[in-house]
Amino acid sequence: MILEKQAAANYLPVYDQKILDLIYSGDVEQARWVAEESYEYSRTTYGDSHLETAKTLNNLAWVYDLLGYSKAAEACYKRAIELKISVCGQRSTELIPSMENLMSLYLLNGDYKLAEKLLMEMINIVRNHPEPWCFREAVYLSRIAEINLKLGRINDADGFYHECIAFVERTLPLDHPNLGRAFANIADFYRQIGKFRRAEFYYMRAYAVLKRSLSVKHADVQNVLEKIRELRAQPQTLSTTDSSTQ
Repeated sequence: MILEKQAAANYLPVYDQKILDLIYSGDVEQARWVAEESYEYSRTTYGDSHLETAKTLNNLAWVYDLLGYSKAAEACYKRAIELKISVCGQRSTELIPSMENLMSLYLLNGDYKLAEKLLMEMINIVRNHPEPWCFREAVYLSRIAEINLKLGRINDADGFYHECIAFVERTLPLDHPNLGRAFANIADFYRQIGKFRRAEFYYMRAYAVLKRSLSVKHADVQNVLEKIRELRAQPQTLSTTDSSTQ
C-alpha cells in the first residue's frame, strides 16, 4: 500500500501538468476530463478525506470555473476547503489556494459580501504565518478596500486602503516597490471619488518610492507618471475642494 501511494504521489503531478497544458492550449473541455480523472484517481488511492484529494478537487473546481460552471465550481471549492480544514486545521496555508479561487469566483459573480468574508478569513490565516505568507495581508486589505468602494462604502474603503499602507510600511523597507504600489492604489481611489488633490499627493509619493527601486522605464513608474500628467493637464480638477475627507 505504501508503494502504491508513492506511485500515486509521483503520478498526480503528471495530471496537474496535463491540465495546465490543455488549458493554456485552449482545450478547457478536455482539461475537464483530465481533472475529473485525476480526482477519481486520488479518491481511489487515498480516499475522500485526504489532502491530495482536496488538491485534485480544487483543480477540478478551477476547470469548472473556467468553463463557466459557477455552481459546480463553488461546490467543489467549498468541498476542497472543508477537506483541507479536516486534514490540516483552520489556520493552515493549505487552505489559501482554494479560498483565493473561491473569492475570485465570488468577485466575478458580484457576490461582494461573500468575497469580503473570505478575505477576512484569509487575513486571519496568513498573519499567523512567516513570510512570504504574511505579506499576502496587504493584497487582501487592498481587495477589501476595492469591494467596499464597489458597495459605496467610501469611508470604509478609505480606511482599508490606509490600513494596507500602514501594513506595508510596517513590514517592508520604505523604498520597497510594493509601498509605491500601495500609494498608487489609494491615489487611484481618491481620483475615482473626485478627491484630486489627495490623488496627486499619493501619486507623487508612489513615484518617489518607485523611482528609487525601479527603472524609470518600468511599467509601474510610467503608469504613475502618466496619471500625474493627466491630473495636471486638467487644472480645474486640482482646484476641487477635498473638504469632505479632511
